[in-house]
Amino acid sequence: MTDCAINRQPLSLVPARTAGDDGEIGPLMALGGALLIRGDDAGACTVIDEALAQAASSPAAAEMLAISCLRSVGAGPARADAATVAALLMRVAGACAMQLGETNPVMTALRCRLGDVWHAEGDLARARQQYELVLAAHRTSVTGDNDAIAWALSGMGDVLRAERRYPAALMHLQRALRRQSELHGVHPATARTHTRLGALWFDQGQYAEARTHFQESLTMREATLGPRDPATAQSLHNLGLTLAALGDLRSARVCLSQALAIREDRLGREHLATAQSLDVLSRVLAGLGDHESAQYCLERAAALYRERLGEQHPASSAAATRLRENRRGGACWKGMFRRDA
Repeated sequence: MTDCAINRQPLSLVPARTAGDDGEIGPLMALGGALLIRGDDAGACTVIDEALAQAASSPAAAEMLAISCLRSVGAGPARADAATVAALLMRVAGACAMQLGETNPVMTALRCRLGDVWHAEGDLARARQQYELVLAAHRTSVTGDNDAIAWALSGMGDVLRAERRYPAALMHLQRALRRQSELHGVHPATARTHTRLGALWFDQGQYAEARTHFQESLTMREATLGPRDPATAQSLHNLGLTLAALGDLRSARVCLSQALAIREDRLGREHLATAQSLDVLSRVLAGLGDHESAQYCLERAAALYRERLGEQHPASSAAATRLRENRRGGACWKGMFRRDA
C-alpha cells in the first residue's frame, strides 16, 4: 500500500527555529526549494548555493538552513519529483552535518526525511543508510531525541518489512509505536507506524492483525488530519483491502468507495492513487456480482495505468489481462497489496 504523496513526516516533528537565527537563509531556502521542485534547476542552484554558503558561517545559520529546507520540502506539492527532493535534502544534509553534528535534532530530522524519500522511491539501501545514521548517533544516549529515534525506527522497520525480514521489522516498529504512543498519543506519526505494522501483518497473510492496525491508523488520521485528507483515504483503502482479504466484501466496498471519492476529490480523477482504488474496487464489485460496475472501474483503472505508468508496467499489464479475460471474482488480495509508509 502506497501513500499517494512522497512520504512526509508531520511538520510538528520538525524542530522549530530559534528566534534570532533568521537572516536571509529562510527566504532564500524557500525560494530555492520552490524553484527546484518546479523544475527551474539553474535558478534553484544559484539560490541554494548562496544559502549553503551562508550556512557554512555558523551552526545557527546551518540550523536555519536545515529547518527552512525541511519546511520547504514539507510544503511542496504531492507531485514533487522524489529525485529532486532527495537531491535538495542531500546537499543540505552534507552542508549542515559539519556545523551541527549528527545528534542535532534538525540533522536527525533531515536524515529521516531523506530516508523517507528514498524509501518511497524503492531505494532501500539509501533509505537504510539514513535511518542507521540517526540510530547510531543516538545509540549512546539513554533517552536521546525520542521523536527522531521513533521516526528512524519506524522507517527502518518498514525497510526491513520490504526486505521480508519480518521479525526484525516487527521489533523496530513495535519500539517506534511505544515511543510515539508515549510522546504523542493520537498523532499522524503514530498513525503511520500503525499503518506500517498493518502492512507487516498483511504481507504475512495475518489479516486479522493487519485489520486492527489499519483501523487504528484510520481512527487517528480522521481525528488529526480530517475525514477528507488523502492520508485518511489511504487508511480507508488499506482497511478495505484487508476486509476483502478476510471475505467481508460488503464492508470492503464501503471503505474502498469512500477512499475513491476522497482521492478523486483531493488528488484528481487522473491520479495514480485513484487508479489503484478503482482497481481494487473492481475486484470487490466482481466478487459481489456487480459485474457492470466492476467492468467500468477496471476500464478506468487500466486506462490510467497505461497513461501514468506505460503499457509495459506490471500494473498496466495485469489490468489489460483482466480486461481481455473478463475475469469474474477470484481476486488475489495479497497480490494487490502495495507498500506504504
